[in-house]
Amino acid sequence: MLARCIAKDDAPKFFAVIDLLFRQQNDWVVKNTTETLTRIGKQAGLSQQQVEDCLKDQKLLDKIAADQKYANDVLKVNSTPTFFINGEMLKGETSFEEFSKHIDPLLKS
Repeated sequence: MLARCIAKDDAPKFFAVIDLLFRQQNDWVVKNTTETLTRIGKQAGLSQQQVEDCLKDQKLLDKIAADQKYANDVLKVNSTPTFFINGEMLKGETSFEEFSKHIDPLLKS
């Protein structure tokens, strides 16, 4: 939720926040959740109130839940990471070589 609030429609910023959240995952998953998320939000330029509003945004939470339900029910995504290349699902840790095996033929066509 926090990444969506911070980045809005800025994809590079969204993924930068996601990266930061994953690097600090031990701090916000197990302990000090609100404190850590507030600190990250403030580092990204949000005020205390904006962070609180974001974390309580039911509309955003519902959208994320709907996206997750679609991924689970329709796309059959049940693990991360999961990638789709030309309609083919790649699940779990995937090497560069494996990605190349799927992408290179598409680049030639």
